[in-house]
Order: sequence, then structure tokens, then C-alpha cells
Amino acid sequence: MDRRTFLASASSVILGGMLAGMRSADADAGSLAVRATPSGPLITPNGRFFVYSQMRDPARLSAGIQIDGLVGAAARYSLADLAALPHVEHLWTMECFVNTAGGPLIFTTPFKGVPLAALFEKTGVKPEARSARVETSDGHPIFPLPLSELQRPGAMLVATLGSQPVPLRHGSPYTRLFIPGVGANHNPKWVTRITLIDQPAPEHPAPSMAGFLSPAPPEAAGSLAGVALTGYAFTGPEPVGSIELSTDNGATYRPMPLPPQPDPNIWVTWEVTWRPPGRGFYVLRVRATSANGRKQDTPGVIAVEVR
Repeated sequence: MDRRTFLASASSVILGGMLAGMRSADADAGSLAVRATPSGPLITPNGRFFVYSQMRDPARLSAGIQIDGLVGAAARYSLADLAALPHVEHLWTMECFVNTAGGPLIFTTPFKGVPLAALFEKTGVKPEARSARVETSDGHPIFPLPLSELQRPGAMLVATLGSQPVPLRHGSPYTRLFIPGVGANHNPKWVTRITLIDQPAPEHPAPSMAGFLSPAPPEAAGSLAGVALTGYAFTGPEPVGSIELSTDNGATYRPMPLPPQPDPNIWVTWEVTWRPPGRGFYVLRVRATSANGRKQDTPGVIAVEVR
């Protein structure tokens, strides 16, 4: 199995119960050796993107999107209009706000679409506008989104996800809104209307998160010669500030060298070899903190039996 399959198999809820009474085999945490850093971000294959919806898929899709409210001139764009506009493409990570460390609700892939900045430039945005009411065709309650997020560089109506047109379950082409660094549950699907208003709306950053990709949770085997560990960290829209690893069930943590991060909205993947101090069961934990100090609430965790 590849790393993405490992990630999809994680279950922090089950794991938490299994590890509740476990302790490290020795007070010595052992040694760490940094292995070759991956040459670039780990890309999620097409078809492995998580799907999380509060409503059912809409019975009928919108024929276009309307932008109105506190704008200079309201405008309606058909899907053909949007397809004819210049597109941009970025490699980004999307994470659901309810994802757990090592959980499956995260992926990294190229996003291509029409930048919202170009649409706002055509309609104009009045100075008093502070947020938007985003309506969708699936019956979901209106999404209140801050204008600061909608005007973030890279915010777009997505045409292709990975190398394929956006599937219906992900919102369909040009009706899926994506804002880099925002929790995926505030990136609406099946958008029909964006209305700018003068009321504020809270921001919804993706949760700071680090988790193990391999060995596969919930538990794995290793040897005294060393245990190869790989994992990821993501704290968008802020850069990853630190990644810390504990090999003694959270009693102590040590920082790991940060891999290069070309964009704060792309996860980093890391590789280290841990040489345990003796045989036994160990509980390993990993956690991330953003460059601005936003900490991970619950660390990623695995159990390793060293034989």
C-alpha cells in the first residue's frame, strides 16, 4: 500500500482507546536520524479525494453564478462565460475542519479555475463590503464568509481537481468554491450566488495538523536497528512553524528539522529514522504549530512494538 492508503486507514478514535494505558518501554527516548527529505509535496492520486457533505447532491445544478450586493454592478456568469475566462492553476492542500490527526479528510492536488479576484474586478467591490452570503443549490444554509478570505490570492471557482473536471460529488466545474488555507467545510459546493454585505463573518482556518503516514496506524512493528517514520504537517494559511515528535507517549517532545515549504497552503512531508533504546511497546506522538503559534489540539499517534 502507498502512503495515501496509510493515511486513509487511520482511525484516531479507535486508536485512542487502544493506547489509553500504554507507556514507553524505556525512559530514554532513543535517537533520531533525518532521512532524505522528499523532493516535493506528496500528491494525492485522482479518486482518493475525501468527500464530506452535510446535504445530498443537488437534483439540479445551477446554470451559472450571480455576484451582487455591495458591488458596483451586479453580474451573472453562465458556466460557458466562466469557462471562457483566463484560468489559474495552483498546487494546494485541502483539509476538512473536522479532520483528526492522521485522519483521511485531507488531500493535496492541483486546483485549476477562475480566480475570484477577476470576477470582483469586473463587478467592483464597494468599500463597506465586509463579507459574503454564499448560496448553494443543495439546500445547505447560507455560508457567511469573510471578504478577506474571498479576496485571498488563489481563491477560485474550481474547474478541474487533479487532472479531471470537478466531479459532481465535489461540486461540479465552476460551482465549487475554493479558498486556500480555509477548512474545507467552508469551501461551498454547488454555488449559485455570492452576495456581498456589510456585516462581519468569522474566518475558518484549516486546523493545525501533523500525522503519521507510515508506519500505518493504529500500530506497527519495528526493530532495534531503526523504525522508518514518515508523516505530514499542515497549518495553512500560515507556514508550518515547528513539527515535534514524542517517542515516550507525550512525556517529552523534540523538534524535527522543517522540510522546505514552497507555499504555506501546501502540506510538508517528512521522513526520519527512530532508533529505540530497547525492546517493548512505544507510543509515538507528533504535533505541529504554525509560524504564528497556532497549535495542534490533539497530536497524531501510533503504537510501535519493537522486537
